[in-house]
Amino acid sequence: MSLLSKLFSGQTDKSKSPPRKANHTARTELPIENSGITIAELINLSSCKATQMSYNLNHPPSLNTEVLSRLRHHVNTIPPMPETWNQIQRVLQRPDASAHDLGVIIATDPILTAKILQTCNSAAYATSTSANINNIPLAVARLGLDETSNIIFHTLAPQLGNSSPDKKLQSHHIWMHSQAMSMLMRSLAEPCSQVSHNDASLIGLLHDIGKLVILHIEKEPVLDEMQASIEAGLSALEAEYQHLGYTHIDAGMMLALRWKLPNQVQHFIAHHHHASHLPLDEIPDYLQHSMMMLNLAHMILQHCLADETEAVHKGIWQHDQSVFVEKAELYIKNELELPLDSAALFAQLESQVARIKLSFPDIYPANREA
Repeated sequence: MSLLSKLFSGQTDKSKSPPRKANHTARTELPIENSGITIAELINLSSCKATQMSYNLNHPPSLNTEVLSRLRHHVNTIPPMPETWNQIQRVLQRPDASAHDLGVIIATDPILTAKILQTCNSAAYATSTSANINNIPLAVARLGLDETSNIIFHTLAPQLGNSSPDKKLQSHHIWMHSQAMSMLMRSLAEPCSQVSHNDASLIGLLHDIGKLVILHIEKEPVLDEMQASIEAGLSALEAEYQHLGYTHIDAGMMLALRWKLPNQVQHFIAHHHHASHLPLDEIPDYLQHSMMMLNLAHMILQHCLADETEAVHKGIWQHDQSVFVEKAELYIKNELELPLDSAALFAQLESQVARIKLSFPDIYPANREA
């Protein structure tokens, strides 16, 4: 059963089943100049960056009563996810789900319909020679079920952290990160029999959802101070706890409760920093493959965004670095079934990140269509 099924059925069965792959149409890769690097070289380059963190992931500090009460109060003001999202997830649970099935539900929501068509026909998903699509099932077929699900979530989720122009840009950084991570996770899951396509996509999309809660709650001067601490070298979790009294893990887990997501989702949120700070044997067995893959995706995205001269706005969390605290090459090769020395794979992943940038011209104006 996929994580999407577990997410909306409340089940936490850890048994493995063959992953259902989404239907994708071929798209021409963007003509970008790739770095020629490989996964093995990336891990080697990052190995010297590992640092000690005072925040204890296995035994995180308890939240002050006042901080906990304030966090709970603000999270409880966030609207629940609409029923349309639940209906769509019930469709995606079915192994025979089709673009037509999804299109029937999307067509009942005019805002969602407009967003799907707009995205489908954008430079991020269509080539210069592609004909415009005005039919929802065809749009879903071009995007693929997983990518369509991510766009739907982004469209239907309550808008958090948009109370000022700067916060709106910060929220766009988080959405860009989430969408890029979701796309990278889908690609990394392709050869791996241990993590399904849908699981990988959803983990990439939701693991940092607590950061949107922080933007929703906190005032800009506090966020500026926290960003300065991260840029000075403090880890995100340490900086958050120091300045806010809680972390984006705490906020994400509380939002999962607010949206009535089962414990399984909280487990992914709670453990998404483990592979960067703790050895493999301290990650629960049933999370090891997905969390190691997620950490690798983080490192790949960091590499792709390392030269941010084209960005006109800095993200609060962009200087927080993911690494592997112990040698991970054999695990990645044998367990995740990824080719360590494939420059072609890495070039494909870099191209995917470049495509995602096209959807965020307010952050990356250099990527706007001419």
